Amino acid sequence: MKKLLLISFLIVGFSVSAQGVYVEAGKVDSTFDFTNSQGETLDNLQHTTQNYVEAGYRREILTEGLNVSLGLNYNSYGSVGSDNTLNNFFEWDVDYLGVILGFDYTLFNIQDLAFHIKATTSMEFLLQGTQTINNQVINLIDVEEFDDNAIFFRGGAGLSYPLTENSSVYLQYLYGESLGLNDDNGGSTSQEELRIQTHMVGIGMRISIPSKKDEEQIDSEE
Repeated sequence: MKKLLLISFLIVGFSVSAQGVYVEAGKVDSTFDFTNSQGETLDNLQHTTQNYVEAGYRREILTEGLNVSLGLNYNSYGSVGSDNTLNNFFEWDVDYLGVILGFDYTLFNIQDLAFHIKATTSMEFLLQGTQTINNQVINLIDVEEFDDNAIFFRGGAGLSYPLTENSSVYLQYLYGESLGLNDDNGGSTSQEELRIQTHMVGIGMRISIPSKKDEEQIDSEE
């Protein structure tokens, strides 16, 4: 992960193409895939829908239509379920703050609409979270599976529409899944693992920042 971030900084630093900032917000539909220490999957876990926000820096690299972005995201995840055998009710509600690296590429344009694909990876850190079992609420801070740094990979597509010469609005969908979050306290024999699966639909705005080269070109034309 550190190598990927370093490479992205180097690319951004040496690029002289279009650049800008973006902000995005939307809904994240998530569910948990949980395996206990005996390797048994907890069935009947259902998804919940919560919110996410993201903001960052984006610029074109290497070729027209290919962009790299680096930003911060705030994501809320959750899941609910029950155990019909023991009549237990489960509910999770967690908030993560993450650093995200993304690449998007414009496939084609139809008049002013631009269609793109996007892939991202992010490292996320638990800010707060609770687990409810029947009437008991448990704080998830320092609980091994959730307190571990979560690494997500996501991919999807979207479309954008220009508002002005230097701004555009876009709609986007991304599907993602985390790497396994493990209970290291259980030892090497423990099979306890948590994976978080997400569907994210959001709307965002991009604002272009004129580069020094663009400003010099405008001055020369004047």
